[in-house]
Parts: sequence; structure tokens; C-alpha cells
Amino acid sequence: MDSVFRRPHRDAVPEKSEKLFLRAGIGIYGDCHAKPTSPRQVLLVSTGAYRQFKLAPCSLRENILIDVDELRLSSGDLLLIGDRAALRITFECEPCARLNRFRPKLSRDIKGNRGYVARVIRSGMISPKNKIEVIPRVFRSFSYDWKERVIDIVRMLPPDHVISYVRLAELAGVPKSFCRSFPRLLHSREDVPWARVVPSHEMTEANVHRFANIQQLGSSGEMSKAVCRPAWLGSEVFSDEIQFMSKSPVLPRKSS
Repeated sequence: MDSVFRRPHRDAVPEKSEKLFLRAGIGIYGDCHAKPTSPRQVLLVSTGAYRQFKLAPCSLRENILIDVDELRLSSGDLLLIGDRAALRITFECEPCARLNRFRPKLSRDIKGNRGYVARVIRSGMISPKNKIEVIPRVFRSFSYDWKERVIDIVRMLPPDHVISYVRLAELAGVPKSFCRSFPRLLHSREDVPWARVVPSHEMTEANVHRFANIQQLGSSGEMSKAVCRPAWLGSEVFSDEIQFMSKSPVLPRKSS
């Protein structure tokens, strides 16, 4: 590794650190992306991307800067860092328009070289002197297409539960602004329970949603009355991490 960084809040410039504490299932201690249901707890970027696009330090808002020309990982890879810490690669980080503040059209040009986001699956302290070992495809893979991730997560929605647009965006690793696209996307698929994905303002503080189940009953078009159903928090999306750690309390190590 070249450097490690922490961002205390979203608009802050990443703070270069001598060490970072990674907390399993949460993320980097003190970082704005430390959330238990986020697939974007850690961002890994290569030094090669900075050289290729002639960027100023910290332009890509990374947490871990890796000293390689090209970073090539796959969703589901297991990364072992130092003596204890471990990450699960979720998907490539999609370039957003905010990058264009650092260079015109950067969000377009850097596509495919933006880096990878990951989740912490085992706690530990990391520092730039640590080496990283990669074990390929240990976990279930996520689609690199955000639309397919949204669809896949909705298909996991348990019976008689509902999920809010905001929670769905967090689980899929997309900005909240994407929520406006969810209704049309979900309605385009016949095999997803779109009627149980609801706007956030229909939530209650008791984690119970009140929503109109507008799913048609037969061919009559009759709508069922509004009902209350429990909210799904989405922890099952990452359940393979718990299963893996329960079976492998001592993580395998091998050179990559």
C-alpha cells in the first residue's frame, strides 16, 4: 500500500493517516462511509490512475491507495491486509459527476479505472507498510451495473416486508438521487415485488411502513386496502459474510 486515508464527512478532503482501524461489518472508524448496510465502506484506488489522468492528490477520495499501475480485482474477492484485517470486494466504484470538479470530463474518462469499493469482514488495524493478499471470488459477486444490483436486492425482499427507496439505494451502493429512477426501473420487471418498495415518507419511527399495496388482483384491477408491514433492513444482502466467518474463523492466507 502507498497511503491510507479517512474522510470524517462527505465533503471533507481525505485525511492522510498513519493507521486506520477497520471494524468488521461497519467500515473505517471515524469515516463518513462507515455504515453496516453499505457495500461502499472502503474505497481502493491505484497510484496508476493518478499518473494516467494527472490528478492532484486525494482527487479520487480513496481510503486505500495501492502502489500499482493498474488495479484489477473482481467482485467477491477476499483481501487480507496485515495481520488481521480483511475486506470483501463488492464492485467497481462508478465515477460520479463530482469528479469533474478536479478535471473536466474526468467522470467519463476514468470509467473502469475509478477503483473498487469493499466491505470490512474482519476487524484490524492497517497502515501503509502492510501488504495485501488477494484470494479470488470467495464471496457472492455483485453486478457492476447499478440497475441490476437494485433488481437483485429487491428480489431478496422477504415476504410481507417492505423496503424504502433510501434503504434500497444504500444497499445497492448508489446515491439517494437515484431513487427517482426506482419506480420506472422496478415496474419494468415482472418478477420483482415492486409494490413493496415504498417512498421513505411512508415510513414510521416504529420501523413499520404503511403503504397501499397496488399490486393488481387477477385481471379485475381491484386494489387491496392499505396494510402495515415491517420494514426490511437488508442485512441478508451480506449474509454470506457471516456464514464465511463462522466457518473460517482463521482466514486462509496465500500469496497472489
